[in-house]
Amino acid sequence: MHQSLSATSIFAEPYPVYASLEQAFKQQPSASVSRIQEIHEEQTIVLFLVKGIQEGPTVWVQAALHGDEHDGIIACAKLLDDIMPERLSGNLILCPVTNPTAMLAGTNGSPLDGINLNRVFGQNATDDSYSGRYGRWLANKIIANADFLIDLHGGGRWLDVCPFAMVASDHEDAYERSMAALNKIPLTATYVCQSGTKGMLINEVCQQGVPAVLLESGGGNYWTFTAVDTHLQAAQTILDHLGVYSSEHSSVEEILSINRKPARISDIVEMRFEMSGLLTFSMQAGENARLGEELMRVLTYPGLEEQSITCPIEHGVILSIHAASTVHKNGYAVMLGKLA
Repeated sequence: MHQSLSATSIFAEPYPVYASLEQAFKQQPSASVSRIQEIHEEQTIVLFLVKGIQEGPTVWVQAALHGDEHDGIIACAKLLDDIMPERLSGNLILCPVTNPTAMLAGTNGSPLDGINLNRVFGQNATDDSYSGRYGRWLANKIIANADFLIDLHGGGRWLDVCPFAMVASDHEDAYERSMAALNKIPLTATYVCQSGTKGMLINEVCQQGVPAVLLESGGGNYWTFTAVDTHLQAAQTILDHLGVYSSEHSSVEEILSINRKPARISDIVEMRFEMSGLLTFSMQAGENARLGEELMRVLTYPGLEEQSITCPIEHGVILSIHAASTVHKNGYAVMLGKLA
């Protein structure tokens, strides 16, 4: 059964509307919420600015950088519904749909160019595709306005992911502050991304001294209670840690009671399918695997033979794994985080 979407009606509240984030910061009164409709190359990007009653950090929370990752969108709606501006110390910027053209198409990347928006930074910063240009615009907005970035992700249409975090390490102080903010969040693993890793947004932002964390939860063609609540609790915990907002709906004692120290990952292995066919067996995201252990099994076509995909490293944790019945040659199969 699908969860009720009633909480998302908060997006449609009659908030004052501004044409830019800069205008909202200048004109919006304290202890209020506004809707911002930025335009980039004829595409509308909707933001919400929650201005607090007191001075404090500005936290940017976004979702759907990949258009088929939905759980974070609902988490943003619930966060906006929960936040009371009169109790906020600082500001909260929410971008529920960071990649609108991809979300409307139900695809990972924008249909305007098919490019993964989370790969256009670092060594790919000169990419002149639509996603490359938009990515630079987005990063500049975050760097100019935010003191902390929370980037909510999930498994998309094809993958299940365990609750884990990616943390950029491009700036020592920003990295340390990011890690401290994750201290009370129950995670399976924390992946420390080295400088320029994959051309991700969090690396680009971190290089400029802004702490940045990417949080993974959920996956599949529809969002779930569990994944949304995981994202919501994580965002609330970070806001509390930063002194921005203390939520009545989250208990530090409850979080600590279920928390276990996450595995620290500094290297990953990504595997792809060598054949097309039907998935007949798979381990689960969050499970550990040893060298030679079977991770997945595929009934190939047209050969109709079962072939196994086994763990290629001594010891790893499954961060994400293909969960749909159909698999395609060269399609994404599994991401393993290397364990000591």
